[in-house]
Amino acid sequence: MRPQSSFIQLPSAPMQAIYRTTQEIVKSNIPLFITGETGVGKEGVARYIHESGPRHDQPFIAINCGRFSAELLQSELFGHEAGAFTSAIRQRRGAFEMADGGILFLDEVPEMSLDAQKMLLRVLDTATFTRLGGNETLTVDVHIIAATNKDIVKAVAEKEFREDLYYRLKGMMFHIPPLRERPEDIAPLVAAFISEFSTKYGNRVREISREGLTRLERSAWPGNIRQLRSTIQTAVAFATTSRLEPKDFPEIYPEFVQTLISIWQTLPPETQNAIWESLHPETQHTIMHELATQSPLPWHSLPTSSILRISGAMEFLNIENMNQNQILRAVAQKRIQQYTSLREAAESLDIDIRTLRRHAELEQSEN
Repeated sequence: MRPQSSFIQLPSAPMQAIYRTTQEIVKSNIPLFITGETGVGKEGVARYIHESGPRHDQPFIAINCGRFSAELLQSELFGHEAGAFTSAIRQRRGAFEMADGGILFLDEVPEMSLDAQKMLLRVLDTATFTRLGGNETLTVDVHIIAATNKDIVKAVAEKEFREDLYYRLKGMMFHIPPLRERPEDIAPLVAAFISEFSTKYGNRVREISREGLTRLERSAWPGNIRQLRSTIQTAVAFATTSRLEPKDFPEIYPEFVQTLISIWQTLPPETQNAIWESLHPETQHTIMHELATQSPLPWHSLPTSSILRISGAMEFLNIENMNQNQILRAVAQKRIQQYTSLREAAESLDIDIRTLRRHAELEQSEN
């Protein structure tokens, strides 16, 4: 369950349209389904619905369904009795009990096991459930808001998500566009993040220059709001003046990155090596991420003697003589080792869990 975070209302036309629509239905108990890329602000919309509706003085509980195994997710949602499974040493209330009277936000619902989906459908149909290992029937009044970064219709078609549960959850559908399509939302987000992290780090950063903001507004933000927040956090933490400038964002070179990717294979090996070694680690990470989304992947054009830095960690992977599949497999396996859940490992690479698993299980092939 995630900690409470403040909601930031955003000025772009798509977000304002979402806010207006939610105001029209906020007093109903219609289930809502929010879609959008990872980090795009789905929980922010859910919190807006909570704070502006009749349940604002009741609990808001958020669960990321991709963070837990099938058994643990059921315990997180429905609670358990002592002895329900090996580590269940005492009774535990689940998210439904804690959200009673309020809103339960279920992020990445397609990651739920089929058993958990069946139990969720029962709650939606009857407003009752039992804790794992228990017999007592509990009744709850909970408004459900579900979310995913996947193609939910495809997940239903491929039998990964129950069709009856999908139709039960999609009382009202909202799609949040990626941040790159609404650059006018960047300025208020940056202001809020500067305020948040200046307070946290006790430094004197108060604003961002016009040039610095323009740099951010022209970036692609594959990680959306989550990536923007992390970027501002790093900039504020290491800033030496009261105003953030372009120099405080060395990793944000969208035009350079795209240009470099487009001409990379035309460069001689010595130039490739020289450029690669001169890049900021975050820029290297951005290039690797961009390349990972393209097909065919020009991995063989990267300097084969490079050491690929795992962003956010102090460990390195030697990718010398590795081909595309081997690099993907090594990176995926390393992230799985470093994070406590598959969801966190996947989010750290800006991919979904299914893609992470596919990369991690790739068979090593011939160079």
